[in-house]
Amino acid sequence: MRGYISITANELHDWLKQGSAVLENLYAPTADFVAENSDLDEEELEFTLSMLAAQDSLADESEKFPLVAALEVPSALIASSSEGVITLKESAAWSSVECVFLVEDGGEELTWYATQEVEDQLKNWLS
Repeated sequence: MRGYISITANELHDWLKQGSAVLENLYAPTADFVAENSDLDEEELEFTLSMLAAQDSLADESEKFPLVAALEVPSALIASSSEGVITLKESAAWSSVECVFLVEDGGEELTWYATQEVEDQLKNWLS
């Protein structure tokens, strides 16, 4: 299952350097979220969830570069799920990160970055 979480550049930097991070409340296509949004296909569900995380990232107005991380979450790592949100039993490994999005245009646009690009981009995001 793919999960999306709002994250600061500092948190992202620490996750990359430490190799894991404790994450809370990831947006994910839980059974009840999928049922509630049965009119959406898989791609539309994923987009909706990423935009929910993007809105969270915009809530911290002190963040110059609002970010969203997308990661693959094995079902064995899920502690609970409800209404489109999952919690994890343990830290998430950096290797589970699929990509990072920069939230732009007031949350209307997400710019995609591959994990291989994150370290270089962090130099800009942390400045």
